[in-house]
Amino acid sequence: MKSVLSICISLLLSWNLFAQNTSSIIPLPNKITPQKGFFQFNEKTSIRTLGDNAETNFALAPLVSKLKKTTGISLKISKKTAKFNQIIVEFDNKITNPEGYILAISPQLIHIKAAKPSGVFYAVQSILQLLPAEIEQSTFVKNIDTKIPALTIEDAPRFPYRGIMLDVSRHFMPVDFIKKYIDELASLKLNRFHWHLSDGQAFRFESKKYPLLHTAKSPQWPTNEGFYSQNEMRDIVKYASERFITIIPEIDVPAHSNAALVAYPQFACLDSTGKQLLFQGEFCPKDESIAFVNDILDEVMEIFPSKYIHIGGDEASKTAWHKCPNCQKRMKDKGLKNIDELQSDFIKSIEVHVNQKGRQIIGWDEILDGGLAPNATVMAWRSIESGGTAAKLKHQAIISPTSHCYLDYYQSEDPNEPLAFSGFINLPKIYSFEPIPAGLTKEEEKYILGGQANLWTEQVPVGSHVEYMTFPRAVALAEVDWSTKESRNYNDFLNRLSSYLNRMDYRQVNYAKHFFEIKTSMSTSADNTIQLALSCDNGDAPIYYTLDGTSPTLQSAKYSSPIAIRKSSTVKAATVMKGKLVDEITRTITYNKATGHLMTLKTAPDQRYNRGGVKALTNGMFGGESRFGDEEWLGWNGLDFEGTIDFGKITDIQKATFRFFHKPSSWIWIPSEVQILGSNDGVNYEQIAQQKVAVPTKEGVTQVQVSFNKSVKYLRIIAPSFGTIPANSTGAGDKPWLFVDEIVVE
Repeated sequence: MKSVLSICISLLLSWNLFAQNTSSIIPLPNKITPQKGFFQFNEKTSIRTLGDNAETNFALAPLVSKLKKTTGISLKISKKTAKFNQIIVEFDNKITNPEGYILAISPQLIHIKAAKPSGVFYAVQSILQLLPAEIEQSTFVKNIDTKIPALTIEDAPRFPYRGIMLDVSRHFMPVDFIKKYIDELASLKLNRFHWHLSDGQAFRFESKKYPLLHTAKSPQWPTNEGFYSQNEMRDIVKYASERFITIIPEIDVPAHSNAALVAYPQFACLDSTGKQLLFQGEFCPKDESIAFVNDILDEVMEIFPSKYIHIGGDEASKTAWHKCPNCQKRMKDKGLKNIDELQSDFIKSIEVHVNQKGRQIIGWDEILDGGLAPNATVMAWRSIESGGTAAKLKHQAIISPTSHCYLDYYQSEDPNEPLAFSGFINLPKIYSFEPIPAGLTKEEEKYILGGQANLWTEQVPVGSHVEYMTFPRAVALAEVDWSTKESRNYNDFLNRLSSYLNRMDYRQVNYAKHFFEIKTSMSTSADNTIQLALSCDNGDAPIYYTLDGTSPTLQSAKYSSPIAIRKSSTVKAATVMKGKLVDEITRTITYNKATGHLMTLKTAPDQRYNRGGVKALTNGMFGGESRFGDEEWLGWNGLDFEGTIDFGKITDIQKATFRFFHKPSSWIWIPSEVQILGSNDGVNYEQIAQQKVAVPTKEGVTQVQVSFNKSVKYLRIIAPSFGTIPANSTGAGDKPWLFVDEIVVE
């Protein structure tokens, strides 16, 4: 019995250690089978490659270099096959997936089988994740454990295209950062880096034939932060290829081309008087423009060996084409029925040229409109269904919808989140993404190449912000693209993610720490004490908090019931994942005479911007400084704001402070003025103060403070709508939005 018990305990301990060592493998392998014992790397460990392939050294390089740098172990190359302490690499054509691999680890040997060097590279990524996280450090680590568990992994990706798009037109990203970014994608077994090199703001590709392109300054974006020389791009292509990542370059046409048309205005549309027409920055779809674009693409194809060249094709307003005599004549000469067919003709002309060079085009899903080019691949961004449409037409598609895959969207409800473009896609949302559109046959499903997430950088100026917006959401996408649909489980993913992020810590990646969203709700007791309730998406995750603005620790107060707040406070709360504080949020509560009192509104907010309800105006909490879609901001479209606070008794008041959101680029304007009225009976009101509101020079929160000295029971605030959006502004002539959050009375 003692012997049996000893064996059971030994097996249990071995299994626990095995589970700990394998828990961080992301993306989840198709099949892991534990074996007995461990393999130990040491100074005598050698590598034996069966088969002659120059790329194999690139595939093995991450393991060789990290062991050398962190542990001092130099893996030796052997010309003989050994029975012990060796990594054997073998190419096996029975492995049908070109990126698949079999990794067999025993106490004696590590045996890697793959069809191609890319499979060896992905086996190496799994080995690295079996080693301690310290292996990712850039300096020597004393006494690091180099033991990995014996096991067998049989693995292959679900999709051949697993991508991330980074826009560098809005904000230029240095070469060193691009390489660091590529390293992170490679470690996740992502294999496509879609590089958005041109847009309305700037042209980042150095053209030898048209040198004005990369120095032009678009009126939309008055500063040109830089460009990539052709030598730099070649270097980055080589760097990526050594990590088995293909770079898909994008030159966006016919729209989003303001920067190019500023440099070379002869390719823009003209009206009947000869005036240049620039709406969405569309090229005039004439032969000269097509030749110009093809010249640029020739230079692109000379640098980028990718099978696919992305030519954009999205968001062309086509307004200029309606007014351009050349466009109308071209439609008539070619027998085109409408403007959509004119764009299709433009895209098809470019496709012919690219196909003649042995390449294929990818376009955003607007290329479906007016007729799809014969060999084009569709990148579905407007919806998942548009990818299904392409598949039914027997065209390949990459699924990249705004609903799940836009990394420029907010990933937390916290009003203190760094500035983002719009929308909301959190970690569980992107993990729930299914790239295969519904309703396809098995044959049609074969046309779906995979999924891609996109990061547009209008609001993302630097690399650390790029990392914050990308990770860990890209980690979730990597698993969606690689692992089988049936094997994916979000809670299991989070368990592995917590270990994987330790590795990213050592690589100094500025990832976001939003895994279990903390939510807040407010109520008021009879004595006007605020009761702040905290909840978490993961109900089992403990929450720790502070009231003095300091970051919580495991020694801070642990949340168990609503927190009573009787004075202005800065509340910080965080959940815990594997002993590590994550998901920290901050809520600033301004306790004042209006806090917790009932407010009635003459007109309800628009239902789209009424998440917090009327209580949001007097709950002591401010809305976000850079976003207007959270629970604290209320919005009215073309209507005045009018609200009345009932203090319950006559109250001495000296001033009132209001916050309005001002963002003309999104049709949001401050009110024209603020009027304050008072009453003691709730029927008869007199005006106390009136103050004009100046139009701010910057977008964001505008604070208006009105001073007076009055004793009232009821306080009425009126903030009239701006009126009509003025000329030369976004939405000119339309009704503006008015956004209001906390009202502070002192």
